[in-house]
Amino acid sequence: MSIGEDKDQGTTSVVKLFGNIFISFIGAGVLGLPYAFKEAGVIEGIVVMSAVGFISVKAMLLIVDCKYQIIKYRISDEESGDAESESQTGLYSKANGDVHLDTIYEVEEPGSDTSSFDGPLVEFVRKPLPSPSRHNGPNIYHLPHDKNDNEIDYGDLGYCCLGVKGRYLVDASLVVSQIGFCCAYLIFILENLPSDVMQFGQWLFIVLPPLVALTSLRQLGSLAIFSIVADFANVFAYCIVFYFDFDHWSSVSLHPKAMKLDGLPFFLGIAIYCYEGAGLILSLESSVTPIRRHLFRPIFQITLCLVTTLYILFGVSGYVSFGKFTKNIITLNLPKGVFPVLVKSCLCFSLYFTYPVMMFPVAKLLETKFLPDPENRKQGNILRLCLVLTTGAIILAIPSFSTLMALVGSTCCTLLAFVLPGLFHMILFKGCLSNKQWYFDAFLIGLGSIGAILGTWDALTRLFPSLSSATPAPLLITEMVDSAVSTTTLSPTTLQTILNTTISEITRNLTRLNIKP
Repeated sequence: MSIGEDKDQGTTSVVKLFGNIFISFIGAGVLGLPYAFKEAGVIEGIVVMSAVGFISVKAMLLIVDCKYQIIKYRISDEESGDAESESQTGLYSKANGDVHLDTIYEVEEPGSDTSSFDGPLVEFVRKPLPSPSRHNGPNIYHLPHDKNDNEIDYGDLGYCCLGVKGRYLVDASLVVSQIGFCCAYLIFILENLPSDVMQFGQWLFIVLPPLVALTSLRQLGSLAIFSIVADFANVFAYCIVFYFDFDHWSSVSLHPKAMKLDGLPFFLGIAIYCYEGAGLILSLESSVTPIRRHLFRPIFQITLCLVTTLYILFGVSGYVSFGKFTKNIITLNLPKGVFPVLVKSCLCFSLYFTYPVMMFPVAKLLETKFLPDPENRKQGNILRLCLVLTTGAIILAIPSFSTLMALVGSTCCTLLAFVLPGLFHMILFKGCLSNKQWYFDAFLIGLGSIGAILGTWDALTRLFPSLSSATPAPLLITEMVDSAVSTTTLSPTTLQTILNTTISEITRNLTRLNIKP
């Protein structure tokens, strides 16, 4: 197949592409960043967030490279198949002394001999020769021939590299991460509802039934208008939060910590969670019309640099504004008044209608994989009911917004953003990688694995404090180092210098990405 198919489909607008990428990565995770900076410290947070942003961009673009490598193998298979067909003897039919070569088909009945057939023309029942089980590439599983190149997704990459197990690994990670995002949305909504009216659990039983109805919708078009309004509400709310952060900055007398290494695993999980659009990279790239697709890479890099800069500014300003009193959801620090209530209402509205959008691919995937009849609406509605109830049960067990973010980020998001891109790239490009590329793939796999272990353990110790008595050696090392710097503070002048250089630091990262027009 050619990557030039469906030329009339996709967006040609650079502005629309920028907006799609921006919206895909600005989510609820940003609201937990000020608390993450409180746990890690300002300098450590800026360095780690910049590094995670830089590495995430490189890793996500590896996924795009993997897609085109698979397309290259498919084209190679087709060309080799055509050449092979010219050298093979297919089904012969003989009539009136003339022998005609048909296409590469085999006779339905094995053992049928047509080479000496003499008589009237006979039509044989034919069926296509079976396709090879793997590509001509380095031990790569092939996709079905009716799979359009533009439809190749993350799960297909997993299948090509690791077979059925690879597809299940990717799909399971996507399902769990999407459910985790939905749980975070619910926690945010419930935490921002008035607690003097009803308690957390009581609000939950009121919030869930409408979500069941919204999740039961079979077409996302029904939610399109709500999604558009939700995007505008998000932007408006974040701007107001920024305003309150800077307005409250001058009233804080406590200097923020510069570093706190025992908060590194927690911050790393939060930072990776914030790049929750990693699983959408192929969909975003495919949304661009082929004639403009060469612009995707530089636009994606520029947009993610802007997103990373906003993450850092939002996290630092929120933490500096409220100091040690920074809560795990920054909106809980906002004072009483009309504008704070409006901000919370906008964000709650946005996340409430984002919930069914995030749950939609999960429901479709599980219906296809596990339901006897995926088209049966009753079975599908029961599945969707179970999914919504599952998210309700999870947040009752893990009611902490930041801890849930760190847990999801350290497990599924780390796997999707770091480990699998490096592994798939190493498999698909086997034999043609430079030493630099190979070491970067290995670095992604190693960093993701270590980060997942440390981050998951840190999140679990926050959930179950009794586990802290069995702290593993890596965390003990960070605690020992942290004892020397945990009391380090920043003067206002130093802090202002750090904030002023943040954008220039991100700009240098942009230069390191080697963007080409």
